[in-house]
Amino acid sequence: MKKPGVLVVAGGRGPGHDVCSLLQELNYAPTLVHSLKDLEQELQKDAEVAVILDLDTVPVNHQFLRGLRKIHPRLHLLGISELSYHPGLEEVIGSHLLACLVQPLDAEELCFWLKSISENISNPEGGGSRVNTGSFISGRRHRK
Repeated sequence: MKKPGVLVVAGGRGPGHDVCSLLQELNYAPTLVHSLKDLEQELQKDAEVAVILDLDTVPVNHQFLRGLRKIHPRLHLLGISELSYHPGLEEVIGSHLLACLVQPLDAEELCFWLKSISENISNPEGGGSRVNTGSFISGRRHRK
């Protein structure tokens, strides 16, 4: 099973470089971008990737992510944050992100999600578990 490319979206002061270093240690090929506009440009090259959004440094909203998912329905989005709760982002987390991982990132948890995404990309019609059935925050399952 081929590992997906990973786009890391983090503002200039965010943990983007640290996340990319961890991904490289886990044998993934990350690309760091600093804005949602840059993300859109990268997705034009290849949309079968995992996207990790730093919710602390990148301003995300429901409308943008809904539009992105309409254009790229097979897009797999993970959130990362130092916070376990984001007032105002409940709808985004519950409907557009597969999971919101709390920083510092746990390598085993990140591997689980990336492996699930890879399985879903390899076999989108079934046979593997679908990963976009809800969101996890701090290990607690949140259903749609």
